[in-house]
Amino acid sequence: MKRIVAAVLVAGLLVSFAGCKKKEEKPQLPPGHPSTEGGMPQGMPPAGMPDMPKVDRKVVVPKEVAAKWKAVKLSIEDKAKKTTKEYTVNVGSSLEVPGTKVKLTVLSFLPDFRMGEKDITSASDKPNNPAAQVLIKEAGKPDQKIWLYSMHPGVHPFQHEKIALTLNGGVSK
Repeated sequence: MKRIVAAVLVAGLLVSFAGCKKKEEKPQLPPGHPSTEGGMPQGMPPAGMPDMPKVDRKVVVPKEVAAKWKAVKLSIEDKAKKTTKEYTVNVGSSLEVPGTKVKLTVLSFLPDFRMGEKDITSASDKPNNPAAQVLIKEAGKPDQKIWLYSMHPGVHPFQHEKIALTLNGGVSK
């Protein structure tokens, strides 16, 4: 009896593992759905998507965006003290992070982030998908240009041993 039960369990496992090798089919989405335009999702890459080859894209801030948004709100967590403080930093301005040698410069703010093949821009002046490009400078380390996404903080997060950095949103004029 035990052999029969063991054989049934082994057969069940083999069937379930064989099912794992089946090719996953992509769901069919209606034409015009944002995820079907250009074969890639618009705005943010889906979670778990492998890093794509780096492409230098020009950042284009539309006039109506520049006229409406003046600054960003950044939360900076001190990992050692387990405290977080929010700072407002004007676009084009810098902040020296207290207690560190890190200097942040907000290069641009896009309230409705969209990435095309050749450029990065904002689809509107509405905060539908806020993102900020930040230049990170720290003594003894190479400069980094990063994007922070308020609605998707886990996408390409800033990696640092002392601080964590989060975009809370934009500040309108």
